[in-house]
Amino acid sequence: MHAFITWLNAYPYNNFPDYTQSLLFAGLVVWIFFRQEKTSVKVKNFLLSFLLSFNTANIFAALINSLINSSFPNKGLSSFFVADFALLLTVIPIGELFRNVVGKGKTVFLFIYAQFFVSNCLGMIIAYTVFQRFLITIILSIAILLGFRQEIRYMAQEKTMLSTDRRFIFSTVFFMALMTAEAEMPRIVLDGSKDGAVNSLAIGVSIVGIFLTVMYNVIMKFSFYSISTYETYLREHYNDVITPAKNLSYLSDHAVELVEYYERKGVQAVVFYTDIQNFRDINILHGYEAGSHVLKLIAEKLMAAFPDGIIIRMSSDHFAGIVPLDGAIEHFDQIRKDVEDLSLDETLLLNIGVYQLSHNFTTDPSKYLMRSIDLAATAMRHIPQGSKEHIQMFNEDLEKAEKIRTHVLSSVDQAVTEGWHDVYYQPLIDIKSGKLAEFEALSRWIDPIYGFLTPDQFIVPLEDSRLVYKMDLNVLRSFAKDAQVQLSQGQKVYPISFNISRTDLEASINIYEEIEKIVHDYHLSKDLVHIEITESALNDSSEKMKEALHHFHELGYEVWMDDFGSGYSSLNVLKDYHFDVLKIDMVFLRHFDERSQTIIASICEMASHLGIRTVAEGVETQQQFDFLKKVGCTYAQGYLFSKPLPFDETTIKMQSLM
Repeated sequence: MHAFITWLNAYPYNNFPDYTQSLLFAGLVVWIFFRQEKTSVKVKNFLLSFLLSFNTANIFAALINSLINSSFPNKGLSSFFVADFALLLTVIPIGELFRNVVGKGKTVFLFIYAQFFVSNCLGMIIAYTVFQRFLITIILSIAILLGFRQEIRYMAQEKTMLSTDRRFIFSTVFFMALMTAEAEMPRIVLDGSKDGAVNSLAIGVSIVGIFLTVMYNVIMKFSFYSISTYETYLREHYNDVITPAKNLSYLSDHAVELVEYYERKGVQAVVFYTDIQNFRDINILHGYEAGSHVLKLIAEKLMAAFPDGIIIRMSSDHFAGIVPLDGAIEHFDQIRKDVEDLSLDETLLLNIGVYQLSHNFTTDPSKYLMRSIDLAATAMRHIPQGSKEHIQMFNEDLEKAEKIRTHVLSSVDQAVTEGWHDVYYQPLIDIKSGKLAEFEALSRWIDPIYGFLTPDQFIVPLEDSRLVYKMDLNVLRSFAKDAQVQLSQGQKVYPISFNISRTDLEASINIYEEIEKIVHDYHLSKDLVHIEITESALNDSSEKMKEALHHFHELGYEVWMDDFGSGYSSLNVLKDYHFDVLKIDMVFLRHFDERSQTIIASICEMASHLGIRTVAEGVETQQQFDFLKKVGCTYAQGYLFSKPLPFDETTIKMQSLM
């Protein structure tokens, strides 16, 4: 202890480079981390940084070294190891305290601390006098830190890969230990402790210390450049170009890490998918800047609600991500209300689908991630139009519907070849004569696994995938085969009408050529084939439909409009398109009140003046039939006459309708 007191008394003179460097160290800390803070905060952190600098570590190391030597006197190499151990024993906990003061990650504190530590050690290695050590220590400290000022700011302001890289931390600590050994070796092993003492081995050790310091800083400079360049690329690669959210690549690379983090915390993870109704109108009416601003605000709200989750923008106005289930529905409901408040003209409605991740997600994330997002999107798409509910969890019913959807898409060709897809016929009755006029040919799918599928279960997914043309063409092909059977049996063949979808016009095949081929191959008269197009299809792609009507008419086919009156622009349709027949939507007969009767009568009268025949769908009572006869409707179709039937039963039914 006496030796320590003697050392401490001489400390202000012999070690003024240490506390001078500590003042520089404290000033740098305040300048980097607390520049924008109040003066009181700056002063407090300046004093704390000064007290937790290498100078303090050196004093405690001397105390520990003195206590050990007083109890266990040692010389030479053992004294070297004791001194090295004492210094590192104090540097590590004091450095940890400094990190807590700064409030940043281990990396930035360790790097700053290491640079000052190395500068001090190098000063001890090179210098022969205290003044020389002072100059070398201060000059090196300033030079090294000026050389790494951008890297220090980078580590202080960004969450970098280095913040979790243990190799960086271990290598820096190891280098600090090595430099401690270098600093202590000339003094203890080589007896070069007195000012002015020169020893050739000490000079060699100094050269090695300088070389190690230069190499360490060169390697660190290159490492920082490489990592920062790579992370800049990742930010550009991972960040959404419009909003502060991430993109799908980021989610793909970090999903497992996040889900495992939730699992360790005992938290259930969910995937969500959103759609913003009426968002397109903002871009059209107010410009893309306004639309981008709304997307940024929505991303910020999602990220604020789920700070521990991953929020990405999939495309356009669709956001997705992985978040904890606990509290998610409440957060989504609040965000939905906030999005509604962002409306400029039409109300913005946020629909959200949620899928609960299964435990096997982390076993094969590449397989399950996109499927999970797709299932969340499926849940979102099952939210009914006009519903008050805007959040839908993926459940067992949706799971079954999704299985049917994927089954339909994967087996559509098999359904055609093996007869799962069948054609049912429903008669149209000439209202004046009360006799059979023709049939509507309808798609039906009788599946060996799922049984009788409704049209929504197979037509909608096939339309979405632009594969419904396979069904539509098979309807015509099946009718052609049935017609051949009737002709061979000497029966009369009645015309049919069948639907084509707007997606048939966008599919990979030429729908006109395919229809012509079937008609030609089966020697059908074109008078027997009438093509139906729904009114809603006209709203979706008006120009293509105009071309289609014109082309079908040129080829010699009648074109009928299905579900007339179901859209919002029926009169414009009559003005812009030339149809041979209007099929009045069955909704008017379903609500057969005075108002509906007036509308039906007006449609029939207007169509008659335009030279267009009319069909009333959904006729179920004699009263309705009598009314249609009175107002001049051409044909009636409905359960009053027959439900849709397969071909064999239809031929029997025909006998009673002829």
